[in-house]
Parts: sequence; structure tokens; C-alpha cells
Amino acid sequence: MSIKNSITSKLLTVLLVPLCIMFVLTGFVAYNLAAWFANDSYDKELLNAAHAVAARLTEDQKGIVADLPDAVQAVLRHKDRDDFFYQVLSLEKVRLAGDAILPMPIKEVNTDIPAFRNAVVNGQNVRIARIRMPLRQDSKRLVVVQVARTLNSRNELIHKIFLSIVVPQIILGLLSVAAVSYGVKDGLRPLIELSKEIQQRSQSDLTPIENENTPKEIVPIVESINSLFGRIDNHMEEQKRFVANAAHQLRTPVAGLRAYIEYGRRIANGNFSEVLNQIDAGTDRIAELVGGLLILARASERRAQPHDLVELNDLSSEVTADLIRQAANKKIDLFFHPSSTRSIVLGDKSELREMLSNLVNNAVSYTPDGGIVNVTVKAGPPPVVIVQDTGPGIPVQERKRVFERFYRVLGTKVNGTGLGLAIVQEIANSHKAKVELLDPSETKGTLVRITFPSFEAQVS
Repeated sequence: MSIKNSITSKLLTVLLVPLCIMFVLTGFVAYNLAAWFANDSYDKELLNAAHAVAARLTEDQKGIVADLPDAVQAVLRHKDRDDFFYQVLSLEKVRLAGDAILPMPIKEVNTDIPAFRNAVVNGQNVRIARIRMPLRQDSKRLVVVQVARTLNSRNELIHKIFLSIVVPQIILGLLSVAAVSYGVKDGLRPLIELSKEIQQRSQSDLTPIENENTPKEIVPIVESINSLFGRIDNHMEEQKRFVANAAHQLRTPVAGLRAYIEYGRRIANGNFSEVLNQIDAGTDRIAELVGGLLILARASERRAQPHDLVELNDLSSEVTADLIRQAANKKIDLFFHPSSTRSIVLGDKSELREMLSNLVNNAVSYTPDGGIVNVTVKAGPPPVVIVQDTGPGIPVQERKRVFERFYRVLGTKVNGTGLGLAIVQEIANSHKAKVELLDPSETKGTLVRITFPSFEAQVS
């Protein structure tokens, strides 16, 4: 099975891709939050360091100096993990004390609002805090104090916070991936079990699949398979009956022919005319039966869509004309009533001719001498062909069974193979037409109506 058609791959993609995107986004957010917390904490600490430097500023004869003992500088340097710098400036941005390597302030310095910025000192990234403070000895004299510290401790804190968030998230993500993968495979297990159950069945085992413990999402599939099994089982039973009936129907004329051949041998010197007549009748019946079976086979095994444009008025007229003599021999009035407009259907012309011929032939055969048979075409939509006779009719309880192969209504004295209406039904099904047996409204007999799909619906 290719990956693009794999339900497992599709589900894992739908579930895990958003999950991975969410992990990346949350990792980005986690890093920024860690940086924000660390920067906020260290900026406050740097601001306190600036105030500490400002508090130790003194002025002597040499100028302003900062009294920063080694212990204080060690604290400010975070135990030598960072370099610490300080600088004292006048409001005119003239350096008064401290490290000369610190860059001068960029913005206005005559403000009480502390300022922070990033810079590079001696090739190292530093964070600078700036405040404006009065001298302790002369409160009217204002100076600007800048302090700077490298980012080693700050970055270390950011990494620790980030890892404390991301490591559990990675573990949770891996567990989520494992849980999703297991859940998808476990959820699809009923499909795999269903596939195995069907594969283990023999070709003759069409019993319904049990769905009592089946997940509700798979119930429609199981019901569809059971419905298919039922249709196949019915079809197989129908085929078995067909084979049995065909064997029976063929056995009878063949046995008769054998009997007449044996009888002919006994009267080898006598008159063969009666024997030959019976052999001829038996041969005709076998030929008719085999022809009907071939027509049924072609109609039931059709796979291609019929594509002939068939005009029902012309076709029905031809079929009626072919059976005029047969009707005249029984003194039956056979009438054809065309539609006022053209009635076009899409189909196989030879099969439609066979269908109408069987239908009209049945009507003529079962109508008593002196009766009437009407063949009517209606253009629709949808197109309709109606064949109505004044025969004995078909009982309501028999109307479904007369379409079975070799089935004949009890009590009929007309010779036949029992395939006529079965052929009609099979050809109608292959053309998506509907066959109905109805009672005539005014007279006794049978009315057969075939409703075809409209030509526009078939070509759309």
C-alpha cells in the first residue's frame, strides 16, 4: 500500500505536524519568556549596582573617585564570571572617573529616568545601565553614572530557565508522539482485524460479519460488506437455480430426441414423417433455449455503457411488423401506436429489439385467438413503451416470479422456454430501465410498461 493512500500516515501527519509546529512555537515563546525574566532580573540588579557605585562616589583634590573595595567589586562581577565596568560623567558628557573604554551615552543624560542599552566593550557584549545622581558631598552637583557588565551570568540564567521549560516539554512531546502513534494504530486495529477475518474466509462463506463489538465508525463499512455478501449470496443462489433449471430444460428435449431416434430405428422400414416432425420440434426448442441463454449471458455480463441512439417508434414498429403474421395466424389484432414526437433513448439497439420482441411475442402467444395486442410508445420524458394484451393476465402473487429464469405460470398451455420475461428484465436492467406488470384499466389481460431514463439524463 502506497504511503499517499495510507490512513495511518495521513492520521499521523494530520496529528503530529500541528503538534510539532506547536512545540516549535512554544519553544520560541519559552526562550523569549526566559530572556525576558532574566533580563528583567539582571537589569534590576545592574540598576542596583549603579546606585551602589553612585553611593560610593567622593570628591577630593584630585577629583571624583569611587571607593570600591575588592569585596564589592567581586560581588559586582558575580564571582569573576562577568567583567564589570563603571564610569562617572558630567551632564556635559565629560568623563570624571571610571573606565574610559565605556561608550558615551547616546540619548539625553539630564533625566531622572534610568536607561538601559546593549553595547560591545573589548570585543564582549555588555549591558549598560545609566542613572543621574547628586554627589553625596554636594547634593546640588549632579553626575551621570554608567555601569556595565558582560552577559555571561545573564545568558547562563536564560539557558537554565529555557532548559527547565523545554526539557519537560520535549519529554512531553515524545510521550505525545508515542501516544498518538499508539492511539492511531490501536484505533485502526478493528480495520486490520476485519481485513484478516475477510481474508481467512472461503469463497463460499458469505455469512454476515458480526458487528456487536465493532466501533461505531466501522459499523457502516461492516453493514455495507454484509449487504454485499447478501447480494452475492442471492446471486449465487440464483445462478445455482439457473444452472439446475437449464440442465432440466435441456435434459427434456434431449431425452425426447433420443426417444424418437430409438423409435426411428425400430420402424426403419416405415414412415419417418412423424418422427422427423418431433425431432424437428425438439431441435427448435433446444435452439430457442440456447439462444435465450446466450442473450441472457450477454445482457447480464454487460460492462460497457450502451451508446446507440435508438428511436423507440422505429424500433417498436419494426418489431410489431415482424410479428404481424404470427398474430394473424391466431386472428389477433396487433396494433402499434407511435408517439407524436420522436422518442430517443441511449442503448444497444440489438438488445432493445430482442427485449421488445420477447415482450410482444409473449403477449401474442398468451392472448387467445381473436384477442387484441396494443404496442404504444410515449415520448415522455421519460420515454415509455407499453405492451397490453387481452390474455388471461398474471396473478398478483406470480408477478415477481415470472421474471425468474425458466419460471412459467402454472396452467398455461403455451410452449416456451420460460426465458422471455427474464430476458426482458435483464436487458432493461442493463439499460437502467424499469419494467412493471400492471392491470389494464378497462379490460382483462396484462399491461407491461417499460420506462426508460431520458436521453438528457443518460448523456449528462
